[in-house]
Amino acid sequence: MTAQVTLKPIIEARDVDKHFGTFRALKGATATFYEGQVTAIIGPSGSGKSTFLRTLNRLEAHDGGSIRIDGIELNDDMKNLDAIRREVGMVFQNFNLFSHLTILKNVALAPMRVRKMSKAEAEAKALALLERVGLKDQAHKYPVQLSGGQQQRVAIARALAMDPKVLLFDEPTSALDPEMVNEVLAVMRELAHTGITMLVVTHEMGFAREVADRLIFFDLGAILEDTTPNEFFSNPAHARAKAFLSQVRPG
Repeated sequence: MTAQVTLKPIIEARDVDKHFGTFRALKGATATFYEGQVTAIIGPSGSGKSTFLRTLNRLEAHDGGSIRIDGIELNDDMKNLDAIRREVGMVFQNFNLFSHLTILKNVALAPMRVRKMSKAEAEAKALALLERVGLKDQAHKYPVQLSGGQQQRVAIARALAMDPKVLLFDEPTSALDPEMVNEVLAVMRELAHTGITMLVVTHEMGFAREVADRLIFFDLGAILEDTTPNEFFSNPAHARAKAFLSQVRPG
């Protein structure tokens, strides 16, 4: 991994808090993410990892601390929020494709509406991205006609269509049947080698170990470890991390 001091910060989270009623979901989460870095975010269910990811594009508004994306403060200012969302793509657990649009149109829609591309230009870009994720031949089908793994690959292509600086993945394989997981991970492995910044909340320990430059471990709303995958899997520093690893297969 390239030394962090040579890399440009792209996301800066400082003392981020989040409450749901009386429940404190995030407790002073602090981390800086760098351009081109692939970070796996892991931890037990309910540990705050997905909530943290969702605060980074304000799908969840943080209650304390600060978040800056590419130098822009993330807050209620719609101008700032629009600028950030143009640069931050997100892939969800459950695909979130438009069921009434073809796969091609799902991918082409945002570049047309947000980037103001012509229909021809956006559809050409969409076809190229569908080819990249192995689905060009499915372009004129509707989401219901595709498997879960195929739909998730379309969702990745849709996120890439905006040419984002950062891609956020919120447990992208958790809703898939086991036989479909590898086809999605294969696309993500390919992306990891292109230089795009990726933050991946995942239960796939093999992916975290093999592909990520960095690993963050959450528990009870707090970041307990922030290290390399090799160091985490071979020598976790925190007792809670050791207990977590004893219950999962590293892959």
